[in-house]
Amino acid sequence: MISIIIPTYNNLFFTQQIIGLIQQTTKIDYEIIIVDNGSVEPGMQEYFNWLEKEMEDSDGPRWTFGGLKIIRNGENLGVAKAWNIGIKNSDGEIIAILNNDILIGNDCIERMVKVLNENPDVWCLSPAFTRLSMPENWHEIELKQRFAPQQIVSGGKGFFFMFMRGTMAKLEKPKEGLFIDEQFGMLWYEDTDLWERFKKAGHPAMSVNNILVHHFESKTIALIDNANKYKAENREKFLNKYNIKQDESKN
Repeated sequence: MISIIIPTYNNLFFTQQIIGLIQQTTKIDYEIIIVDNGSVEPGMQEYFNWLEKEMEDSDGPRWTFGGLKIIRNGENLGVAKAWNIGIKNSDGEIIAILNNDILIGNDCIERMVKVLNENPDVWCLSPAFTRLSMPENWHEIELKQRFAPQQIVSGGKGFFFMFMRGTMAKLEKPKEGLFIDEQFGMLWYEDTDLWERFKKAGHPAMSVNNILVHHFESKTIALIDNANKYKAENREKFLNKYNIKQDESKN
């Protein structure tokens, strides 16, 4: 089974869209774990209540896989903590972390799982992507891309990545002993830190070229006051953690 972890903070439209797409396009065993960081947007909590009721009442195909878990934090705890909470509450042999502001095509999840299973040297995998304004012919582009010769290249994407549960024990742990380093707080550099740890383990995060998603980008960041301050603060923490000098980080 694959555990699909989706942190949320408001953005009801995108949250409904990605959950619906997962249900419509994924035919392998999965569970959805929503970690909500204190959403206050009208309709958001009502939507979560509806999902939970659907889970309880449905005996049809919608929830015949791993099911649904909704974890509601009373406040915005940030990305790193949300990821850790989702991982802690997951049961899958494979863990996928998705932003809510992405769009996936048919069979996207199982195709990613297949690539991960067929390439044991790849410990962390992301898809290719388009970003920001979605092309009108995106579905045509996605269909064409899936028939391209497969290439696995370096580079993870923080908005969508998956890894085997077993690799967690093989990476260097943060001081707190958790999987995601929570010193990076609200947002930014929690993924960069994770890529560095995969790299140090000899298995850098990779991306596969013929599985395409669209990332609408920064839909949650736009809702956080003074979001840019976290970027500067966490960059400094990252450089200090790995003893990287400022001039080296620009190379």
